Amino acid sequence: MATLSIPPEYKNQLSLFDVVDTRTDAEILQTLTQYAPVTSEKNIWAFWHSGVRNMPGWCQRNVTDWVRICGPDWMIRVLDNVPGSPNYALKYLSRELLPDAFVERTMDGPFTGPHSADFLRGACLYEHGGAYMDVGNMLIRHMDRICWNQIEDPNSPVHIAVPLVYGQIIANNFVAARKGDPFIKRWHDLFTYVWKGRTNHEGLLENPLLSLGWETISAVPPGRETWEFKVDMKTVMEYVTQILCWTRLTMLEDAGDGFSCTDYWQKHVLCFDALQENWGAEAIVGFASGGQGILEPLSMQRDGDKSSEKYKKAEELVWRMLTSSSMQKIAHGKGIVKTTALGVLWEMEENEGKDREPGTFAELLRYGSVHFRQTRESIGTMEAEKSSKTLKKGVLEA
Repeated sequence: MATLSIPPEYKNQLSLFDVVDTRTDAEILQTLTQYAPVTSEKNIWAFWHSGVRNMPGWCQRNVTDWVRICGPDWMIRVLDNVPGSPNYALKYLSRELLPDAFVERTMDGPFTGPHSADFLRGACLYEHGGAYMDVGNMLIRHMDRICWNQIEDPNSPVHIAVPLVYGQIIANNFVAARKGDPFIKRWHDLFTYVWKGRTNHEGLLENPLLSLGWETISAVPPGRETWEFKVDMKTVMEYVTQILCWTRLTMLEDAGDGFSCTDYWQKHVLCFDALQENWGAEAIVGFASGGQGILEPLSMQRDGDKSSEKYKKAEELVWRMLTSSSMQKIAHGKGIVKTTALGVLWEMEENEGKDREPGTFAELLRYGSVHFRQTRESIGTMEAEKSSKTLKKGVLEA
């Protein structure tokens, strides 16, 4: 990859970062295939059902860049559901923490991968601590500077960090927390409880424990991000059941066990602005254009006609992400949204390698995420608001 520089107009927002890890992608991937015992809370957890070597190339490059960006203090692991694999999830987690459908590998339906990742999300964070990320996250900012410096500070009230979409609705592609966090424990307990006796998503929404979350997430306020779905809202809500579980917790007052989920939500969760920090590309091109609206500018050659509107849009897109986003969530959304997401497009044969093609704005984004450091000291946050409707009920009390 070529050595790229920061243009003068962005030097007040970015500085050069000396990357310590000079290994190739292949060398880093080889390390990631090996078992790594947990020795601290500085863990980045992820999941791919069949193992890190079977991930799409662009996802592998995301993860190898996590290693370069975060450095040796952070241990990155991509867990899988392959018995005998060095990264088999049950080598890190007790089977009692996970639903039978995952442990016995009996899950079916179209969302087995995402829901398997959801099962591990809460379990890994509660058991070991750290951050859980989707492999579709293209990390731009160091984990310490996103949230961990605050989370591990004993004088800070922050114990958890999540991207907030609006109200009490989070995006779960990124969640960070200390080991043994009581809110994360309740979140995981609720999610695995509603999955008891199930092998797929169908019928999850019929559980009365999810009614509060369903009512809240259905009402998207004007001005916040939205997608056009090609399936009914019931299926969408069952797809994001883990988010519904989070929303339910934010509405629960102390029901007699001495723990108020809604108070904890307001006092101890760092909410960063999902649109600004998570979906910077969509903030420029919009959600309606789907992955094509991002693929086209990223695929543009940087030595093209700089006076064209398309070139200016590509330039704006990439420098906006590099200067003002913590990460870019690259979605699949397969079978859920009407448009084709960028992750699906990058996996098409004709687009192989376009996430880093030499001379393109995609190459600049890849290079800059690793070699440039944002000068801003803090990220865009939102208030963890109290829900207009709260209940004094236990986590599993209908």
